Amino acid sequence: MKKVFLLATATVLATAGFSQVRFGAQVIGNASNVSTSSAGVSNFKKSIAPGFGAGLVAELPLQSNFSVRSSLNFLQKKSNVEFSPVSGKKTKVKTTLNYVELPVNLVYKIPMNGMSVYFGAGPSVGYGISGKMKYEGYMATEGGGSIPVNESSDAFKKEDKGGAGLKRFDLSANANAGVQFDNGLFINAGYLAGLTNLGDNDGKYKNQGILLTVGVLLP
Repeated sequence: MKKVFLLATATVLATAGFSQVRFGAQVIGNASNVSTSSAGVSNFKKSIAPGFGAGLVAELPLQSNFSVRSSLNFLQKKSNVEFSPVSGKKTKVKTTLNYVELPVNLVYKIPMNGMSVYFGAGPSVGYGISGKMKYEGYMATEGGGSIPVNESSDAFKKEDKGGAGLKRFDLSANANAGVQFDNGLFINAGYLAGLTNLGDNDGKYKNQGILLTVGVLLP
């Protein structure tokens, strides 16, 4: 996965060598969630959690209304999960993961009067720079009972060092559609689907999110 990250980075740097590349900035709202499962637990309830992001964007025009658009962003991926480790005892886990995110999209534009409608898709590589998982509720004991718990842990630190043990690299697929005006202002909505299981072999943890992005490409 590190090779994918390096390749995506090289793609962005390579586009900087073309005079026709346009650069800009963007802000991102992320309504995120998680696809999760764990051995022995089947009653997960999940809710959407709002996150934010911002970054720099570059676009390289190609032929026939196609272009390559990439960006380097700070992006939050959050989740709220509730489950019952013991009957009648609820536990909530709130997670906030902060990433450096690098999507590379192939974009197709449909020119219109004063603007273009566009559609894009491609891979996105994230690297977790920090994160917290907060537990509130109860933890099951070996005897079938439970004990109260209210604590937080470093999401990316190894479990044997007191962390949650999530993997830092997160490979995702993303798709988006939007409108770009002739002055460079653009608005798009997209979906980010995590392909990497960030958890261990006993469970699944994959990020998901609906993104709303507003930005501008300079002339």
